[in-house]
Amino acid sequence: MKVCENCGIEIGTSDGDNLCRACELLDDKRDGKSLARKRSRERKRQVEAMLRSFGMTKVKGARNGD
Repeated sequence: MKVCENCGIEIGTSDGDNLCRACELLDDKRDGKSLARKRSRERKRQVEAMLRSFGMTKVKGARNGD
């Protein structure tokens, strides 16, 4: 079974569909860019949390001074 990318509930849809019916309807009504941005931020937070759980830290680059 797959889970909805937006709300996380289990769904039984075809391979190309990653949203449940309710989230698809909401996505059609909302601006797609804001929802995509929200998902992107959440994925980034999850990846960073996973890396921190492995003991890795983010370092700032020496070239640009950030």
